[in-house]
Amino acid sequence: MNKGTSSTVTPPADRTLTTTRVFDAPRELVYRAWTDPKQFARWFPPEHFSAPICELDVRPGGVLRVHMKGDPDAGDFAATVFPAKGVYREVVANERLVFTFKGEEEGPPPMVLTTVIFEDQGRKTKLTIHQTAETVADFEELKKIGASEGMRQSLDKLNALLAGQAPDTTVNVTGRTLTLTRVFDAPRDLVWAAFTDPTHIVKWMFSNDWESPFAETDLRPGGRFRIGMRPADHSEEGFVFDGTYREIVRPERIVQVIGDGRVMKTTFEDVGGKTKLVLTVEMSQGEEQERQGWTEIVEHLAKHVATL
Repeated sequence: MNKGTSSTVTPPADRTLTTTRVFDAPRELVYRAWTDPKQFARWFPPEHFSAPICELDVRPGGVLRVHMKGDPDAGDFAATVFPAKGVYREVVANERLVFTFKGEEEGPPPMVLTTVIFEDQGRKTKLTIHQTAETVADFEELKKIGASEGMRQSLDKLNALLAGQAPDTTVNVTGRTLTLTRVFDAPRDLVWAAFTDPTHIVKWMFSNDWESPFAETDLRPGGRFRIGMRPADHSEEGFVFDGTYREIVRPERIVQVIGDGRVMKTTFEDVGGKTKLVLTVEMSQGEEQERQGWTEIVEHLAKHVATL
């Protein structure tokens, strides 16, 4: 694969959306997901969209063409196709990609210059993405159409792809509230037990590279819960995630008040023998950190439920 000349120009802040994410995968695998058309088609379209056409000529001057099609859950955009294309300006294998991208038809999205930087962090990879519009007006249009949220959804799918899992957990943010939705191929009583029984909780209630050494639950309104959290390598002491139960409707709904006053609500819906879990939590840290941490926790829950 040909290499382009790597640029160190800082993107203009007044018309650039910047997104960072750390993936638990080697840099070569992350780079391949950006340059292999089959993989790119699986994760690049945001939620409720697919890419029936995905062509990548990954070299300086090469053309990329992606047609995004709304699936039946895409609301007003169901079955609608949005063709877009661009040109690669820089290609530095496993380090950097720079390409333009614009809808082939009139209207949004405007022309965007996308810069993707791949940084090796041991067995992990830090990804930094700059989406730069040509004008401030185009930048405002990008924000209006939700380009930042779309990129987050795409990276959630990329994270699932790299983990070898289907992107079954959807994540949405409204203000400071994070909502995760997941359908488990298991009956509701089983998912409820995995979510509430301390012997199960210690098997999944942690993000990547962490563990839960203990869990205590008093499953009644006013009852307390305590869940230990610490790094899996025991490099530090960790902390206790605790609080009280405000509402228990078995096996449909749990409302918890976390020790710092934030509220977490979890619902369990029977959908034809499967279970739709919706977890809503008020965020206390940065959005990206909360998204990644809670997504990993729900993925661990899914893996554990699959073993029961």
